[in-house]
Amino acid sequence: MAAEFPEIRFPVVAQGGEANWAAPQAPASWSSCAKDWLLDPDSLTAKLKSRCQQFSVQLLGQHEASLLADEQRWLGQQQACVVREVILWCDQQPWVFARSVFPLQALAQQQLGLKQLGDKPLGEHLFKQPDLRRSSVEVSSFAPDSQVGQLHQQLGFPPATLFGRRSCFTAAAQQVLVAEVFIGASPLAQENSDD
Repeated sequence: MAAEFPEIRFPVVAQGGEANWAAPQAPASWSSCAKDWLLDPDSLTAKLKSRCQQFSVQLLGQHEASLLADEQRWLGQQQACVVREVILWCDQQPWVFARSVFPLQALAQQQLGLKQLGDKPLGEHLFKQPDLRRSSVEVSSFAPDSQVGQLHQQLGFPPATLFGRRSCFTAAAQQVLVAEVFIGASPLAQENSDD
């Protein structure tokens, strides 16, 4: 039986300026939960699957769009890019909002198979690429009134400061910028909702 997902407006992130992506500052002072989720170099999809009985991907949308200013720093002044937004669910609870951006030409790269992803997890797919390289991670916080903060509340959770990470994956001579924000029932969002 297919999962029943709430109706979410796409794109969630319609304009930039709400994230202040930067290299992690003083991670030694972070909670063990923050370090565990924000700095883990392995596949987030695999980690989520290991923490729940039922994992699912809600594809909010995937379409051609302009890059946000802070995305141009990674991908350059691309003429055409594709934006993909999903929510990753664990045991019928939202844990991660993910936004991926890649050049339109990456869709044509058969090795990557980005055209056929649908509701399959992008991260799991990327980690299977034999030539995968990953940039260092950047992190950011998101205020309760940010676009992602409002999504968190729309899904039935109290206002909270949320945290996310992003990095740029390179495979098959293409770049894919992936941002993941921990929302909803995720341990990191729950830790910060207690503040």
